[in-house]
Parts: sequence; C-alpha cells; structure tokens
Amino acid sequence: MTPLVALLLPIALLLAPPASSASASASASPPRGASSSSSSSRPPERALAASPSSGRRASREKEERYEILPSDAILERMRDLVANHPDYVTLTTTQEWFGLPRAGGEDDCPFDATYEGESGPGCNNYVLIVQDKQAYPDDSDVRLDANAEQYLAREGGWFGEGEEGGSTGAGRSGWTRVPDVFLSGSVHGNERVGPTSLLEMAELLVAAAHCEGLPRSALRPSNGATAASNETAAAGDDHVEMEVVGDSAWEDEVAAARSCRSHLSENLGLPPAHRRWLARLVSTRRTVIIPTANALGYSRDKREEGHIDPNRDFPFDIPPSKDDTCMQTIAGRSINELFRSHLFPIGLTFHGGMEVIGYEWGAPTYLSNEAPDARAQDAIAGAYSRYAGGFEGHQAYDYGTMNDKVYYVRGGMEDWAFAGSWDPDRVVSCNPDTFGGYPRNKTVYNNATLRAFNMLVETSDPKAPGRGELGKRTGKPLHAGGGGENGHIARNIRLALLAMDVVEPYLSIRSAGGLVLEEDIVPGVNPRRHNGNSYFENSMMVWVPGMGIGRRKMKESGVTITWTVAGAFEIDETELVYGPWEALPAGNLADAVDGAYPSAQTLQVIADPDSFQLIRPSLSAGRSRWHEKGAQPSSGTSEDGFDDAVFQATVDPSRYPPGTTLAVFARARVDKSWLDPVSPNDVAPRGLGPVSHVVNARRNPDYLAMNEGKEIRGREDNWWYSAPITLVAGSDAGVDGEEYVLREARANSAPILMSADGNQVLAVHVNSRMGYLPEATETLSHPSKRGGVPISQSIPWLLGSLVVFFSIALLVVHRRRRARYGARSRLDDLNLEDEDVAGGSFGPPYRDDPASGAIEIT
Repeated sequence: MTPLVALLLPIALLLAPPASSASASASASPPRGASSSSSSSRPPERALAASPSSGRRASREKEERYEILPSDAILERMRDLVANHPDYVTLTTTQEWFGLPRAGGEDDCPFDATYEGESGPGCNNYVLIVQDKQAYPDDSDVRLDANAEQYLAREGGWFGEGEEGGSTGAGRSGWTRVPDVFLSGSVHGNERVGPTSLLEMAELLVAAAHCEGLPRSALRPSNGATAASNETAAAGDDHVEMEVVGDSAWEDEVAAARSCRSHLSENLGLPPAHRRWLARLVSTRRTVIIPTANALGYSRDKREEGHIDPNRDFPFDIPPSKDDTCMQTIAGRSINELFRSHLFPIGLTFHGGMEVIGYEWGAPTYLSNEAPDARAQDAIAGAYSRYAGGFEGHQAYDYGTMNDKVYYVRGGMEDWAFAGSWDPDRVVSCNPDTFGGYPRNKTVYNNATLRAFNMLVETSDPKAPGRGELGKRTGKPLHAGGGGENGHIARNIRLALLAMDVVEPYLSIRSAGGLVLEEDIVPGVNPRRHNGNSYFENSMMVWVPGMGIGRRKMKESGVTITWTVAGAFEIDETELVYGPWEALPAGNLADAVDGAYPSAQTLQVIADPDSFQLIRPSLSAGRSRWHEKGAQPSSGTSEDGFDDAVFQATVDPSRYPPGTTLAVFARARVDKSWLDPVSPNDVAPRGLGPVSHVVNARRNPDYLAMNEGKEIRGREDNWWYSAPITLVAGSDAGVDGEEYVLREARANSAPILMSADGNQVLAVHVNSRMGYLPEATETLSHPSKRGGVPISQSIPWLLGSLVVFFSIALLVVHRRRRARYGARSRLDDLNLEDEDVAGGSFGPPYRDDPASGAIEIT
C-alpha cells in the first residue's frame, strides 16, 4: 500500500455508506399443534415469572418443585411450548405422520379433542421434535410444520436451490449431517418419571435457544448502532461524530435478550455457559421425543397397552415361529416408524421399578457375552450416572449390562435398536393380527437403521415417586448432582441432555488474544447462509491492534487461542490450523450440494502446508469433563459448574502483512480406545469390529450409513473441526486505520479486552451482535480485498523472482551479442569477396556504414 492510500483510507472509511441489513421476515402462522389459548400448565420460566415476589412461601415452594404430570397436562404443556417457540418445536402424532391406528376406545384420552390436528376414538401417540427450523429449513421433519414453505423461502430460497440455482432438496443446509437423538418417556404406562422429565427438559432447551437467538441480526439498524450508541460516542473521550439512527425494533430485541437471559439466570439457575450449551444442543441436533410412547397405558396408569407389554413387542431374539407376537402394539409400531424414518446414533428409554442404567446385552442368546462396542457403552453409561448424581436416600445410578443389572427379555426395544441392522439372525419379520395387521416389510431393515446406543434408564424404585423426591426446577439444575436441588426428575433431565451432547464430538474456540468469545453457535443462524452471507461474514471476527502493540512485540508474543473439545471422552490429540481466508474456497466452506462441513475442497486447502500453518499446544491430549477422571487440562470448576478441558496455543500473525484476515480452526481426534473390546474373548457375535454409529463416526474415516436422507459419515483422518474464527492483526491502513477501529468499537460498546493498566486495547470482537461494528466488519480485510501471502513466504518469492528476471535479462543480452558477432563475421567474409571483384561492373565496395545509406545488420 502506498503512503497516499494509507493516508486516505481512514477518511474513506468515515465517508463510506452504512452497510445494509436484511429486513425482518413476516411472522409465520402457528404450526400444527399450537395453541392460541393461554395455559394454566405453563413452562417453568413463565410459571415462575407469574409467581408473587412475596406472599405464601409454601405456595412458591410447591411451584418450584417438579410434579408428575398426567396425560392431559402433558398435552397442554406441549401445545403451549409450540405456541411460544414455533421456530424450535414441532408437535405431531404417529397417527398423522405414519397413518397408524389409535389404541383404546371412546372413553380413552378425551383430552385429545383439544389437539388441533387429527384425533378420534382412542389415544394419540404424540411426538415432540426439538430442532432449529430457521437454520435447517430444508430438513425433512420441518415439512411437518404448517409453515414449512415459509421456512424454506428464507434467504431468498437459497436452501431449496441446487449448486447452479436449480431446485434439488439435497440438503444444502447440512441437515442431512445433523445427528438425531431418540428419547422415549414411557413404554410402560405406570412408570411415570420419564414423560415429565423429557417435557421439562424440552422447555429448558427451547427457552435457552430463544434467549440465545436474541437479538436477531436481521433487525439490526443499517449502520449497526443505536441511539444509545450515539450518546456514548458524543460523550466519549475521542468525541467521535457518527451518524446513528435509533431503531425501536432493534432496541426491543436487545432489551428482550437482556431480560430473558437475566430471567434464566436468576429464576432458573441457568448461567450464561449453561444457556449457551442448551442452545447449542437445540441448534446442532434433531431430537425426537415420544413422551408417552404407550399413550393408552399412561393415560390409564397401566403397564401394558391393553393386555400386551410393549417392551416385549420388538422383533429381536424371538423364535421365527412366533412372528405374530411382535409389533402388536401401537407403542411398538410408533417407535418402529420413528426409527425407520430417522437415523439415531443414540437414544434413551425411561422406565421405573429400580434405579439402574442398562446397556447391551439384554437378550437371552447373549446372556454370558459382551456386546461389540461395550467399552463405549460403559463409558457413556458411567457419565450418565455421574452427571445425574444422587440425593438423600438415593445413590447415583448403578450401571452395567441389562443381563447383569436388570434381567433378560425377548423382544426388547434396547437390543433391537442396537443390533437390528447388523445381527440379522436375531431379527424376524413380524406378522401381527392386531389393529388390522401390520405390513411385514415394516420390520425388514437396511444396514444402517438400527445401530443405536439405546440405553435403558430405570429411574426410581417406586414407579411413581412422591413429589418430595422429584427435585426442584430452581437452584442449579444443570450442575452435576443438581446443586442440592436434585431428585428423580431433576437428574433425568440432566441425563437426557448428556445423551444429546455425546451423540457426536464438537469443538468450540473459547477466546482469542485473551478476549472471551460467546457466539460460537447462534440459534437461527446457519453459517452456510445467513443474511445473504456465508462462513467468512458469519464467523466471529477478532481484531488485534498489532501496530499498537508493536510489530516486534506481536512477533514475540503472538495471539493466544483457547478452545474446548466436547461431546467426547478421551481427547487423543488436538491442534490449531490457521491461514489466510483468501486461500480457502470462495463463498462457502461447506459442500455446495449436501452442506457437509468442512467440504473436501476446504480440507484440501487446510492440509496444504504452503497455505495453512499447524500449531500444536504444549499439552495436545486430554480428557473431557464427561470422563470418569474429570477434565484435563482442567479449566478449574467455575461458577457455572462446568470444568471443561481447555487447550491453548499461540498463532503468529506477524508472518503475514498487517490487516490480513486469518481463518483459525481447532481440530481433534477422540475416543480411540473405544475400538478395543473390554474382554475380546467374550464378545458376541465375534469378528465384527465396531458396529455402532457412535463409535464408527468417531474412528472409521470410511464409514457411511444412510437412511431417509440422513447420513452418518466418518471424518477424513478422523479429525473433527470447530467452526472457524477470523483473526485480524493490525491494519493495512497503519496507525490511522487502527485508531478508527478503536473509536468505532468504543462508540458501539463492542466487546473489548483492555490491558491490566487500562491504557491499551488488546483485542476487539468486531462483529458481536450486541456491539456490532459495521464499518470495521465491512472494511477490516475482507479476503477479496487483502493479500494473504505470509511475509516469510513473500520475501523468498520476491527474491526468487528477481533472480529469474536478471537471469533472463542476461540470457537475452548474451544471445544478442552472439547474434551480432556472427553477423559481423559474415560481413567480413563478404568484404573479402568484394575486394576480389573491385573495379568491375558491381559498383563500389560494400560498407557497414549508416552514414553512407547502408543498412546496419544487427
């Protein structure tokens, strides 16, 4: 950059027009199952808000305690949840979805008449789906929503278009790779803890996602500031004069965000870290909840559906001659249809009558055997037990195989969901005669459908424990052990959340240059496409004022990045990779067709040492907080109760010209030990290796399982990647450019990290939603506007280019000299011949003399 350009750039930035923002979309009509009427059975956050601040303490204590809900109250709460949070919840029935009959008669489940969808004699089997419809509008389950077309029309219909603009429906949003989670509340109708636990969990999830999704960036004023920012600017030490237009919609969004988050923290015991964790689980998973799978039994408070036990109704390890004894119940068929239409790596089924967590095997054929992938199952079950915890009179859950800890059964759901796709000798094709029969092909499975860790949770010794033992929704509900407010419902809320967490690993970059980052996952935002932008604009951008620190000091200290690895147990290795954004594929880091992240092209660039640098932390292996030995390297238990494994490494932006935009990724390999059986000689069936989706996705790079549009794939070289952050060090406009960014940051109250003495800005989050810097975000080194060649590479390249240039020049001069010498030699020969014929009719002798009019031969 020339000195003139460097001088004029800050002026140009001041005069630049404000960045435009997308207008807010029109509000959608309620989805199917939503209720327009108020509900007396409110979600916990609204119920607490309605409680008096003073008055009868006993009444408030009762409101804070969980209670086991009957069927009609569960439906009312689900309808209320959909009405309040339609972007995150869908309510349907297996009767509407799959055309199944209803169990029961005219006198059963009369409350179903309040449901807005189809109903009739008997009981509906309700399904509650928790997912981020705005981020993944092309998801197949979103099509169940009455407003499916409005979701798909987001971003100008981009999610429904193919690579060249044609409609494909191939999953451009990446929904095909979002993991599914299955949660069943009550297969036995008189075992009552599960349904309420799952409903309370769903309410917490969507409340957190709603809060974390505010303020919505689409409502941000065009210049990214508010009237309050104008006052801040005018009162600032630098007297920045910025034209700021107040926007009531944006101010309302910011106020709602602060109020909502304050309520979750103060009334429900959800500090920011817990809120962000719950929001991540909503936005990065598709959770299918069937709260009362045995709807008839639950409404009657009876174990069976009619006279049949649904947990003996699955086609696994039953004699082929008894093919008419499976899929007799609507409960069994409902679960079967959900598995046939999804791809579940993990699941839970809640029961009662004892307190234990059971995993495979539970079938009599394998009574004395260990199941494949038993090490992984044992690790996950142990984490369930520890996180659920115990309370007065109740220990943490015991855990082990169902054959050892519970009892074996034929036709059990857990073994069927785990092995139905890879142990065909144990599976039969059902031919029941109940409810008019059920097609045989419904129990013929492909190689992918049934490979889930679907564990049994026996929640409590009494099948319907008293309210005093259920726990409270206040206090510290997501702390291990419940923070003193534990109980049967409280601990199973946490247990179900843990299942959602460990369905697949993930990484999150926590800080850059000491500045804590809090917007890794934002509900409603798909980084592949949001507000017309993709990964570069939608990643967190951190600016480090390199010139203010000093080039030499920056080179010595670098920028420290911290990150966490979660959703796993053993962290085998982890590291950072970073390089210039302009080296990455233009437009999107995900696959253009199916949304896979990172795309093959992105991985190819990252693997190129000439484009990206690799930095390993001093401690590059460890354990997650779910490990039985705790997190390592430990961050130390914080006020939020999370003791995460936090890694750190230092990147060196001084390798690049000032102002270069760098993409920083964290990556990890995890859970390698899960490949090793606990007792190799006891495994049955033998010789199979890993069979589950959970283990294969982590450790088999060639793994591919597909069902109904969903895919579970192994990762290239078993690496799992974080979302990128953008790091910008210094400015190519020099000190003046940096000063302008700092002024805008102060004017807009952006997240800033100051030095200990308060005299120096160390880092700025320039595109934070609550303190957005439109000019800095627009002009701070967009990859298309900045060079990305490291200084260490550009100098040798320049020197090499000069050497080549001078070599070519010398070669040209040398050839010209040789040509001239040859021409002169030939002329000398001609002159000798002319002397032989001098005085003849050929005229005067030839002279190489321009002055005489002759041509100089060169």
